[in-house]
Amino acid sequence: MSSAQLDALEKKEELECDPVRQKLGTPLRPGARILSFDLCGSDTVVLGLSSHQAKAANLTTRECTAAAAKHGGPVTAVAVLNESYTVNGSRIALSASWDKIVKVWPVDDPQNTLAVLTGHSDFVKCVAVHPTLPIVYTGSADKSIMFWRLPESLETLTQSTTPQEIAPFKTVKGQHTGQIYAMCLDPVSAQV
Repeated sequence: MSSAQLDALEKKEELECDPVRQKLGTPLRPGARILSFDLCGSDTVVLGLSSHQAKAANLTTRECTAAAAKHGGPVTAVAVLNESYTVNGSRIALSASWDKIVKVWPVDDPQNTLAVLTGHSDFVKCVAVHPTLPIVYTGSADKSIMFWRLPESLETLTQSTTPQEIAPFKTVKGQHTGQIYAMCLDPVSAQV
């Protein structure tokens, strides 16, 4: 056995004996830096990546989908709508980017952009979703928070060959002196 093979065998044995590695498992390797993530059920995670794309990954197999929602800048935030909002049986994800937009897409088909939320004048830094309604909240480097209403039936978004452009129904601007980096939504009162 060569020294390289012995080293590989030793490393494998170390990993198998490492209690932290056994508890946490093998890390995901999406090929780019993970900037954000959101769980989608018990075995899927949606990832926002520095490589200008968002992907879904299976937590059991540790595999990322080959398909991706592509953006014009790093994907700084992702979110998943609750399980009552689906398209053709697939949960719906949102990805926010430095390209100033938020894309809405089925987790099972990331390349199929259903809608685009436009209105921010600078990087979109964060996204949050209402726990029971198809309402989305975004924060940006433009110092604003925008509120978006998706259609009650997201199946209507599949009837067009091009993504539907959705404008915000409310904008909060002038109350922040700096960029909006993060938002938290109270799951009980659904307030930002």
